[in-house]
Amino acid sequence: MKEKELSIQAIGITKKYPKNKIGLQPMSLEIKPKSFVALMGPSGCGKSTLLKCLNGDNPATSGEVFINGLSLIENYDLVKKDIGYVPQDDIIHRELSVYKTLYYAAKLRLPDDTTKKEIDQRINKVLKSLKLDQHDQGNPKGQKDIKDKKVKELSGGQRKRISIAVELLTEPSILFLDEPTSPLDPETIDSFLKSLRELAEGGTSIVMVTHKPEDLNYVDEIVFLGVKGHLVYKGAPQKITEHFRVDTIIEVYSKMSHLDEVKNYYTAPKDGSVSARVNPKLKKTKPDSSIRQLYWLANRYLNIKLNDFNNLLLLLLQPIIIGGLVSLVFTEFRIGVIFLTAISAIWFGVSNSAKEIVGEMAIYKRERMFNLNINTYIISKLLVLSLIALVQVVVFVAIIHINFKLNAIPEFPETYLRPFWESIGFLFMVSCSATLIGLFLSSYFSTTEKVMTVVPITLMPQIMLAGVMTKLDTRLIEILSFFTLGRWGTEGFARLQDDYFKNMDIATESVLIPEFNPDGYHKNDCKCEAASALDQLGLYDENLIDKGVLIGNAFNNFTANAIAVVILSLIMYLLIFISLNKKDSI
Repeated sequence: MKEKELSIQAIGITKKYPKNKIGLQPMSLEIKPKSFVALMGPSGCGKSTLLKCLNGDNPATSGEVFINGLSLIENYDLVKKDIGYVPQDDIIHRELSVYKTLYYAAKLRLPDDTTKKEIDQRINKVLKSLKLDQHDQGNPKGQKDIKDKKVKELSGGQRKRISIAVELLTEPSILFLDEPTSPLDPETIDSFLKSLRELAEGGTSIVMVTHKPEDLNYVDEIVFLGVKGHLVYKGAPQKITEHFRVDTIIEVYSKMSHLDEVKNYYTAPKDGSVSARVNPKLKKTKPDSSIRQLYWLANRYLNIKLNDFNNLLLLLLQPIIIGGLVSLVFTEFRIGVIFLTAISAIWFGVSNSAKEIVGEMAIYKRERMFNLNINTYIISKLLVLSLIALVQVVVFVAIIHINFKLNAIPEFPETYLRPFWESIGFLFMVSCSATLIGLFLSSYFSTTEKVMTVVPITLMPQIMLAGVMTKLDTRLIEILSFFTLGRWGTEGFARLQDDYFKNMDIATESVLIPEFNPDGYHKNDCKCEAASALDQLGLYDENLIDKGVLIGNAFNNFTANAIAVVILSLIMYLLIFISLNKKDSI
């Protein structure tokens, strides 16, 4: 190995945040190949910030980082696949088995022509390197291979190793780990760090954030930061106490928690030259196939949903419960049923998707850093969630159709939900559009709690601006309604009912939708009148149009309603893309 060969070289890097907050003071450092380096320091000193600056997750504000002699920023697409990174949060799906987790990761990260045999060999290799290839102990008769276990059945230490195994599948030359020993017990830590030690000796440079002094027994070097992001020491672990003139590492932590002391040891950056070495593995490869990536993303996501049986069951019970309540409360098919049917389709879409991105943001960000395409990610979510929404809509519409057909009132014997399949098609489109609303909320907000707080706020306008709860009789309210699925879903579904009756060969009346009047309706004493569903909504009141209060008849047809739903869907898709794109590291 040449003297100047380096895995990582940082020259004069700093990290600044808004309002003049300093994350890292100017620093330079070098990390050699096959070295095991610990990033240490008091809480809040910038350990994770430095790690992310070095791997590109959150680049430095100034200065430059070189990976194997190549600029991290300028050559990110070239070097990113030679970097392994395990953040503090798990980057694996808990619902999948260990084998499926690694298999899908391999399919998404390895070249397209990698065979299943080669993938299995790599999986076995990384599990062995992390000492995860053994069967459960203590149950010799019923031994269960760890590959067959679901991730959620594993201990914290095992999950962390599986996260690392995902990264090792691509055989990176550098592995970044953010506090990997935090969830581990002492016995597990020893085994875990020994396996990392062997990885380093095998050729992988490892940079690990840790706050545990006992981890120093396994590393080659320490990079120690003082408060406010000052580099105060880089060297052998055996010499750190001597450097700070203390007896224990605990005293080093205490001493470097005081800014006055830190300034005495701060190592200012020096001018440096970049190593010309380039890892021979770092060569341009053909772009990943979007179609292939979409297939494996959708395949993985479908498996995740199918394996989460209890949640899937709850989703499939929703249309049965809501449909049953609608059938119980309403004794005839009227505008209220049409309205609730459209709103239910919207609810299915939003509730299905509201937690689907935010709940796996750590996984998304890591896969995005590696090779994930935003469009294939969004579409894979939409495909699987739309399949669930389709089942929900079919079940719901079937319940409403059958109930009101069997229990049609004598005054309106032909009045029940029709046409059946056209209604399913339109409501499915509405539900898919609502799915995109949920995905946008999930991509925009940072926690599941925030998303679930906003979901009711998102749904209320769909209810209030549909034209049923109150008439849309002012220009402002009408314009606001144009941006809600509630309005277009209810209107479009009402049109389907009206158009069906208009096409029926009925001599007396063309439209038979019961209209509730102030006297109410009693089954044995009908006080209902026949009126079209659209007339009852009053979205295109001719008197208000003539007065200039409402815009007019520009959207007064089913095609315009469907186009409005499509436009809202495209807007939501664009917002999801923008929201996810803003989370990009580089």
